[in-house]
Amino acid sequence: MVEKADVQLELAQERTRLARERTILAHIRTGFASFLFGAAVLGLFGDSLSFVGTAFILVGIVFLATSGISYLRSNQRVSHLLDDIERPFHRNG
Repeated sequence: MVEKADVQLELAQERTRLARERTILAHIRTGFASFLFGAAVLGLFGDSLSFVGTAFILVGIVFLATSGISYLRSNQRVSHLLDDIERPFHRNG
């Protein structure tokens, strides 16, 4: 029989995982939008606004890189926490 506490724990874990994924996806969207905006500025205005276009492209690349790093660290941190929580419940033998 499934206990209510077990179901609540599973739902809480799923909500946390989905919140992390939404945050990472928002960072990725921001990175792509910034990159594309910078490319559009460079394409439309050329040399007159090349600094602005390049800056947006660099910001987009930084957002994409940091979102990937954040995702990997978050997964690692959560897996360690879950291992620590679940360790007492594992049977030896």
